Amino acid sequence: MKIVIIGGFLGGGKTTVLNHLLAESLKESLKPAVIMNEFGKMSVDGALVSEDIPLSELTEGCICCAMKADVSEQLHQLYLKEQPDIVFIECSGIAEPVSVLDACLTPILAPFTTITHMIGVIDASMYKRIKSFPKDIQGLFYEQLAYCSVLFVNKIDSADVETTSKLLKDLEVINPEADIQVGMHGSVTLPISVRQMTATSDNKHKSLHQMINHQFVQSPVKCTKAQFIKRLACLPSHIYRLKGFMTFEDTTHTYLIQFTQGQYELTPVAFSKKVPEYLVLIGKGISKEDYQCLEQ
Repeated sequence: MKIVIIGGFLGGGKTTVLNHLLAESLKESLKPAVIMNEFGKMSVDGALVSEDIPLSELTEGCICCAMKADVSEQLHQLYLKEQPDIVFIECSGIAEPVSVLDACLTPILAPFTTITHMIGVIDASMYKRIKSFPKDIQGLFYEQLAYCSVLFVNKIDSADVETTSKLLKDLEVINPEADIQVGMHGSVTLPISVRQMTATSDNKHKSLHQMINHQFVQSPVKCTKAQFIKRLACLPSHIYRLKGFMTFEDTTHTYLIQFTQGQYELTPVAFSKKVPEYLVLIGKGISKEDYQCLEQ
C-alpha cells in the first residue's frame, strides 16, 4: 500500500492537489483512499472529496502531534477494510509533514506500506506576504517544505513573475533535493523515482500549536454576497485562514468559502445532500471579538 503525504501552509490548495491525484489514480485503475486532517471542529475539505472514495477524517487537532497515533490506527484500518493501492494523507495547514511521516513509519505498518512521496503545496501569490507573518509562523512555513520530496508551486496564475521567480530560487535553497514543479489547479505530477523517507523530531512545533487556535461559527448570520465580502476585509491579520459553507440572501447556491490573508474565493457547489452552514477560522490567539464583523 503506497502512502503519499500532502502538506503545506493554510490555503495553499492541498485539497485541489488531492482531488487531482485521486483522479489520476483512478485513471491508472488504482484504488485510492484518503486520510484528511483538519485543525477545526468540523471538516470542510472532506465534503469536497468524492463519496466513492474511502475517507477517514481526523478533526479538532493536528496529526503531527497529539493525533499521531490516530494516523497509524487509521492507516491500519483502511488497509484491513478497504485494501487500497494508495492512500493520500492531507495534513492540516499547520502540520509539519515530517512528523506525519514519523507516524507512518511504525513497525505495525512497515510490512505492507511504502511511503512514496511527501508533497509541499505553496500558494505562489501568498509568498510576497509571508514576511509580514510573525517569525514563528514564518518558521512553520519553511519547515513544512524542508523535507518534502516534491514542492508544488500552485496558483501561479495569481502571482506576478517576479514573486514566482524569487519563490523558485528560495525553494532551491530551502530544499535543493526536491522535485520543484509549478502549475495551476493542483496539477502536480508524482515523480516515478522515490526518495527514501526518514523522520526527525521537532519539539518547537508542539509549542507553536499551543498558540494557534480555531473558532467555529455555526449558522453564520445571513447577508448578501457583497456584504459578506466586505466583512471579510475587516478580519484582523492574525486570522490566517477561513473556510466553510454558506448561502446568501441574494443567491440560491451553497458556496464554498475560502479566505487566506486578504484573498478570497467564493465558489458555488452542489452536493447530493444538504450541507450544514458554518465557518472555521484558524489563526494565532483568535478571540470572538476578532470576527464579530462577520456577524453584524
